[in-house]
Amino acid sequence: MEIKTTMATCPNGHHYDAAKHAACPYCGAGGFIPTEAPGMGGGFSSTEPLGGASGAFSPTETPSAAPGAQPDFGATMPPGSYRGGGPDPFSVETTIGGGEGGEPVVGWLVCAEGPVRGADFRIHAGYNYIGREGGDIRLRGDSQISRQNHAMIAYDSSERTYFVGPAAGRNLIKVNGKTVLNAVEIHSFDTISIGSTKLVFVALCGEQFGWDSLEGGNG
Repeated sequence: MEIKTTMATCPNGHHYDAAKHAACPYCGAGGFIPTEAPGMGGGFSSTEPLGGASGAFSPTETPSAAPGAQPDFGATMPPGSYRGGGPDPFSVETTIGGGEGGEPVVGWLVCAEGPVRGADFRIHAGYNYIGREGGDIRLRGDSQISRQNHAMIAYDSSERTYFVGPAAGRNLIKVNGKTVLNAVEIHSFDTISIGSTKLVFVALCGEQFGWDSLEGGNG
């Protein structure tokens, strides 16, 4: 007596006898793909799905990467950011004070000599306090500068004038090589000495420009 079998493969890669089962007895998936030509004896087709009878991928699975392939770490991240979100925590900050969303810049201090040589610092209207670790302008690494409120630089928007003077610092400050004990007016390219740091002052506002001359501006 001839036993008739119709071998089939379900969508999930299981082989079973379609003559005995209307659906896959292993996973219950309906529909099948014949694995032998009509009239042939039992057995499997010459080509099996990737992974074999038990290792075939389901339609919802993602195949593993091919041997030797590089893993996908996602799209290239833009400079200055990292995968944790936000700015790169290992980047070096060289500009302190003012900035996007804050008060408009009215001038700059550029370090010409000292531990942060080459760094620039924004100045905004009103008082700008200078310290080693705290304040609007931070001159890190100079042990001769107090941690905070060593000196101050100010911009008077009504007069468009700039001043610099001592605050609570223990060491004296100098402007163009001369010691100042009270606030004095300064102009572009004056040199301010604080501790072992020398700063060159650069003004933005003055006779030719002021934020108050622009609609909605201040200073």
